Amino acid sequence: FYSTYGHVYKLAQAVAQGAREVSGAQVDLKRVPETLPQDVLEKMNAIQAQKEYESIPIAQPNELGNYDCILFGTPGRFGNMAAQMKTFLDATGGLWMA
Repeated sequence: FYSTYGHVYKLAQAVAQGAREVSGAQVDLKRVPETLPQDVLEKMNAIQAQKEYESIPIAQPNELGNYDCILFGTPGRFGNMAAQMKTFLDATGGLWMA
């Protein structure tokens, strides 16, 4: 997931909780790397919100092939996904071309 202010994080937690109720399911909750500089996040008043989920591991593009199912969570911006999620997904091209 990617979340600036924690809204998508809360959604991701709820989805993960529901998935864990499925017998035999193993659920990993991960976030994509932040690409905004610290000073920009401070101006956006996003630092405190992001501290809430800083302990969530950061996903690595090469890990995606290890999963049977992947759910992505991202806010929308002018009809597109967040740039942080797009940057992460753009880094996965080698996985899908193999």
